[in-house]
Amino acid sequence: MDTTNLRHARLAGILYLVTHVTSVGAVAVYGLSLSSLGIRMGVLLEFVLALGCVGTGLLLLPLLRRYGEVRAYGFVFLRAVEAAVILAGALPMLVLAWTWEGGDADATLVGLHSASFLVGQGLIIAVNTLILASLLHASGVVPRALAYLGFAGGGIVLVSDIGQLLGAIPLNGPVAALCAVPIFVFEIWFAITLIIARRFAIAGPLATTKSMDVLPA
Repeated sequence: MDTTNLRHARLAGILYLVTHVTSVGAVAVYGLSLSSLGIRMGVLLEFVLALGCVGTGLLLLPLLRRYGEVRAYGFVFLRAVEAAVILAGALPMLVLAWTWEGGDADATLVGLHSASFLVGQGLIIAVNTLILASLLHASGVVPRALAYLGFAGGGIVLVSDIGQLLGAIPLNGPVAALCAVPIFVFEIWFAITLIIARRFAIAGPLATTKSMDVLPA
C-alpha cells in the first residue's frame, strides 16, 4: 500500500473542504458585515482559500498524472492561477479596509473584487473542473456519476459565467448561485471520496494512450 499517496489524497480532500468553508465564509463576511474588521476577515479567509487551491493542486498531481500527464499538470497550473486571481482580488478589498471611513464602500474597489471572483472562482474553476472530471473518468476508480457530475457542473458554471460576463445573467445573482450548485456538490463529493476511499489513492490503471494526454476540446 502506498501510504504516501493515501496521505496526499486525504490531505487534499481536507483542503478541498477548507476551500469551501473559506470561500463561502468570505462571501458571507463581505456581504453581511461590510466594515473594516469584516473586510479584513474576508481578506484573511481568501488568503487561506488561495493556499488551499495551491495545496490541492500539488497534492493531487502524483495521483492524477497516472491518467493523463498533460491534463494533470494543466489542472495544477490552473489551480495556481486561480489562487493568484483570488489574491489579486483580495488586494483592493485590503485597500478598502485600510481606507475605510464608514459609509458606502468604494465602488471601483468592490468592482475589482467582483471581477476577480467571476474569473478566478468562476471561469477558471469551470474549465479546471472539466479537466478534473476527464481525469476522474479516465481513472475508472471513482463512481462514473462523480465524473459526469463534474462535466455537468463545470459546463453549467462556464455557460453561467460567460452569460454574466456578457451581461445576459445578473452578476452574482440568484441564477448564478443556482448554476453553481452542481459544481459545489461535485467538489464536496470528490473531497469525501479523497478522504475515505483508498482505491483512488493506491490503485487504478495507468494512462497508456496518447489520447489521455490531450486536453479535452
